Amino acid sequence: MSALMGFYAELERSTKTLTAAERRIGALLLADPRGAPFLRAADLAKLADVHESTVIRFAQKLGYAGYVEMKDALREDSVFATDHTIAMRDGGEAFSLAMVVTSQVDVLRRLPEKISQERIDACAEAILSADRVFVLGRGLVLPLVDFMTNKLARIGIPAVTVTGHNVDRATALAAVRPRDTVVVFALNDEFETMAAQLRTVAKDGAKVVLLTDEDSLMSSDLPQQVIAIPRDRARHGVLVAMTAICYAIHYALVHCAAERLRDTRARVDELATLDPTHLIT
Repeated sequence: MSALMGFYAELERSTKTLTAAERRIGALLLADPRGAPFLRAADLAKLADVHESTVIRFAQKLGYAGYVEMKDALREDSVFATDHTIAMRDGGEAFSLAMVVTSQVDVLRRLPEKISQERIDACAEAILSADRVFVLGRGLVLPLVDFMTNKLARIGIPAVTVTGHNVDRATALAAVRPRDTVVVFALNDEFETMAAQLRTVAKDGAKVVLLTDEDSLMSSDLPQQVIAIPRDRARHGVLVAMTAICYAIHYALVHCAAERLRDTRARVDELATLDPTHLIT
């Protein structure tokens, strides 16, 4: 695991214990992973509006001996983890399909380092153990909501989709009960609009599974189960990576509920034959 992946993993592991001041430090590092590691502790403290000692405690809370050790690890990683998008742009090469693919592949390649199979399995278990499953998301992540809902249906797990906001979202979440599970797709800004609602639902006993980007890690309202997707250095790649995570969760569900899947497929085949148009292509 690279130094930067180690930093992000420790940040995600420690996020629930961070103070508000430490969250501001973390947010700065997440916002500028290339530039922030080169700041002195005093400079980072000034940007975060905290005392320099808070920066040092932040590094120690993440498992480093001090700020220098954390900065060196991040700096070393930033030297070798080249941003292909920026590199091509600086070299005068026009943006291209090849650049986009390279950028996406970089994010996908880092996923297994960042997200363990155990966490995928935990998400699958939260879905399988639920009385009902709600799949929530809107805007850019709406295709992922449809994708996950479709995959769940094929395993015999009907899901309630929640794609509205404001009163519509509140109305849908009001139907969530303690033994239900809410699967949430939300990027940082959108998550902030629903964080308090999800916290209330979880407090009442429901399970909440959040798939988001790493910028959300500094929220104080994170649910128990969070999968935070890294971006490439040009802030791309999250939606493609989220799709890969959806596939991984689906495969985990198939593995754990093979009999349920067979029964569902048999029932689908039976009902399909009753449609007089089922052989028409």
